[in-house]
Amino acid sequence: MKLNFNHKSAGAWLTLSGAIIAAITGVLSALGVSIDNNTVASVSGVISAVISALTAFGILTAPTDKKGE
Repeated sequence: MKLNFNHKSAGAWLTLSGAIIAAITGVLSALGVSIDNNTVASVSGVISAVISALTAFGILTAPTDKKGE
């Protein structure tokens, strides 16, 4: 099975990190662990800032060309 994940795309990493944060908070809530929304927002903000910095330095890209055209 081949996964279609562009590891150089900033959008892909933001989407994946958001899904991971949502999954972790969902599992912890199901286990009875309460997490403050401010903590989740802070972690999400830090991840977004890191991904933005990697994009600014050219490590991650925001593709603008359309493949297949």
